[in-house]
Amino acid sequence: MKKIFFLLLTTFFVLPTVAQQVAQYSQYMFNALYINPAYAGYRGPANLHTYYRSQWTGMPDGPRTLALAADMRAANDNMGLGFNLMSDRVGLEKRIYAYANYAYRLRVGWDPEDRLAFGLGLGVIHSAYDNAGVRTGDPEPLNIENSFLPDARFGVHYSNNRFFAGVGVDNLISRLIFNENNGSTRIPPVTQYYINAGGIVPFASDILFKPSVLVKSAHNSAGRGWVSDLNAAVIFAEQFTFGVSYRTALSSGGNLSNDLARPNSVIALAEFVAAGQFRIGYSFDYALNKLHNQVGSTHEISLGYSLIKGTQRVRTPRYF
Repeated sequence: MKKIFFLLLTTFFVLPTVAQQVAQYSQYMFNALYINPAYAGYRGPANLHTYYRSQWTGMPDGPRTLALAADMRAANDNMGLGFNLMSDRVGLEKRIYAYANYAYRLRVGWDPEDRLAFGLGLGVIHSAYDNAGVRTGDPEPLNIENSFLPDARFGVHYSNNRFFAGVGVDNLISRLIFNENNGSTRIPPVTQYYINAGGIVPFASDILFKPSVLVKSAHNSAGRGWVSDLNAAVIFAEQFTFGVSYRTALSSGGNLSNDLARPNSVIALAEFVAAGQFRIGYSFDYALNKLHNQVGSTHEISLGYSLIKGTQRVRTPRYF
């Protein structure tokens, strides 16, 4: 019975809005390369980061996302190079996203850390369908072929020691190439927009307050919705970060019921940094709508490592 409910739930979330097929995650504030290619190189030396997200743990075959990102600075801090890979599964559909990212970083002030970066990512999207998981009354198995689509992403990112702002756009090419008229039942890629900003407010010598906001939307005419994350975190001794986020819809498409149209949730998150190199983060999403008892909560864990050689250090800590 739960599997049937989940398939119906996926239909409500995915088919009418189309945008829900885009992966959801909460720890983008620990590494913005996932939402903006212009972030590549921000942290200086080579950095590795990965996260795993288990969404709707109360449902069988709920959405699962595994991602990896690597980036570094080059050419005397004026360039950033990066790579990100993501595997996402929603229902019976599986997608793998892979991008190589390039960022050019301009100095826009007297401080060397005052930078405006422009980023471009080129890659591919592999889409597959778990035919073995389909149960129908038809004796013939459902057969939906795999597909590869070229894709691109673009972003702008500004940062200094106390403030950042960025705009990112994903799935720029794949949506244009996808052929919706060939009888495919596959969900087309969706162009996704991200706008984020935040800053650092010192409370004491070793306590910093880090507020930020993210607004995101998917390009889908009548089903298009705007969702915002309001984030507040406190950093202790540049090692411990504890925060909370409130996710809500600024607007939603007209194709959803009232129970589904406003994806309100509260997110608790934490990150620990050891020796300035190792990072581990955890977040817990709790949905506030009427479906929480059926779908359960969401857990996300992340790991990061900075490849610092010898006495090499960045000029200032990287809070964003």
